[in-house]
Amino acid sequence: MIPRISTKDKIFSLVSSAGEVVNLTTTRLQVIVVGANPRLSKSFYKGEFDSDVTQPDCFSLDGKTPHKESTDPQSDMCALCPQNAWGSRTTPTGQRVKACADQKRLAVVLADNPKDTVYLLQVTPTSLKNLNTYQKVLQSKSISPEIVKTRVFMDDTVTFPKLVFEFGGFNDDGIQEYVDTLCESDEVKITIGVLSASERQPTFSEYGFTEVEGFIEREVSNE
Repeated sequence: MIPRISTKDKIFSLVSSAGEVVNLTTTRLQVIVVGANPRLSKSFYKGEFDSDVTQPDCFSLDGKTPHKESTDPQSDMCALCPQNAWGSRTTPTGQRVKACADQKRLAVVLADNPKDTVYLLQVTPTSLKNLNTYQKVLQSKSISPEIVKTRVFMDDTVTFPKLVFEFGGFNDDGIQEYVDTLCESDEVKITIGVLSASERQPTFSEYGFTEVEGFIEREVSNE
């Protein structure tokens, strides 16, 4: 399981790779966005949506075709899928939407502890407009999202989890140096869904090597 930030019941929670949940007392998070899937992902639940369900019945990480781990693929191509059509689902409030929900997968670290864990933050359809607005603000000032802190908080005017994004200041040089090493890492690519865990290249340390002053040195076991 990929570590993620949950927004269930309008409460920010950190969910570990082992499924352990830590509810946060804050209603505002400061994160650094270290990666984003360039395409929208999609997820379809045959029953009622439950954010605690680890996997939807059908899902796509590239918005083109169902993922190979989908248990009940609805179509060979997302563009032709009836669940991806507007009006294929009606919400409890009577709004006609898509049964297959669009989401944006972001890889983020907590701004006050960036070296701890890379988390998946899935931006749901209700929050996509706010994310796009924030992104346009950064683009208008030629600011890349990975060089700033981003404030994320809940919209208090609605009863469901709807995220708002705001500029939170620039990263310190020391933090930025570390963030730069994350942005193109396999860990981030796996988090945003553009690389599978099986495709990840082993690190030198996993092969029993360590890098010392620019050279690769074999680690010697004391056993």
